[in-house]
Amino acid sequence: MRIKIFTAESVTEAMRQIRDDLGDNAVIISTQTDDDTGGVRITAALEVDDREDEIADLLGNDMAESVRDEITQALEYHGVPRGITNALIGTMEDGDLETSQIGLEVSLRRNYAFRPLGLTSINRPIMLVGPPGSGKTTTAARLATRATMERRPLTVVTTDNFRAGAQAQLAAFTDILDTDLACADGPTELRNALNHSAPDAVAIVDTAGANPFSTSEMAALSGLIECAKAEPVLVIAAGGDVVEAAEVAACFLALGVERMVVTRLDITRRLGAMLAVSDAGPFALSDVSCSPQVARGMKSLTPQTLARLLLRDPNQSAPALPSEKAFAQ
Repeated sequence: MRIKIFTAESVTEAMRQIRDDLGDNAVIISTQTDDDTGGVRITAALEVDDREDEIADLLGNDMAESVRDEITQALEYHGVPRGITNALIGTMEDGDLETSQIGLEVSLRRNYAFRPLGLTSINRPIMLVGPPGSGKTTTAARLATRATMERRPLTVVTTDNFRAGAQAQLAAFTDILDTDLACADGPTELRNALNHSAPDAVAIVDTAGANPFSTSEMAALSGLIECAKAEPVLVIAAGGDVVEAAEVAACFLALGVERMVVTRLDITRRLGAMLAVSDAGPFALSDVSCSPQVARGMKSLTPQTLARLLLRDPNQSAPALPSEKAFAQ
């Protein structure tokens, strides 16, 4: 028996695909409707002679389609929006589909930008922005650790004067790195702190969590970015509601954000929100944190490593989801 999954914008279109692919003798196993898009997902089957199936497999006639089905099922598990799934599947060519890993990797490379936060390419301050609780302060500590390990001059500034203990949290990290932490209450103090840094220093600015739906908070954040002449980098936690995450991320586009850091992969099983956020900007995918330990830093995300994460065994325990083994080259 051959079983295939067909997705389309309407039942009529899906049935046409089934007839073209499996013929008139195909049997419908299940039909599902996407309430958000109105699209359909139909599972159909065709009874065939076992020997015929074996010969077809040996000839590889259905290899490309079976790989597409495997990738589609993986993306559905992660809650990837249907439009993004269709775009990824639609840009896969049969020659790319030797394996699901290769096929998804090639498609991710075609559809998304990957720009790691390499310190050698940073020529202006990096300002970490995002909603409350997304992991900006820890990300600042990770970047500072990376700069220290690479023996780069370092300037760390925090503008978070609202969250209790925020400055103390970052100061605990900078003390370990033997680096001073500057605290800025507004644009003027931020500019002064950055002006006192070495010309070739890596400058990292941690900001308070901003409500993306608050006009005043976003305007204040925009003023800090303009004053510091910084590159705003969105920091957002993996997981959560896919639609909500995309709407939140889209609010930061007006601030000039071009790339994003994803945190908390170590406690997240489904990664659909990551692709939804990147697609909402669109934002380039840069780095991810896959360990609660600051000293272990962050990992640069590539099409290869993201494909590995999306295709992992969903029955694997949650803490092992984004283990560093997934990032091994």
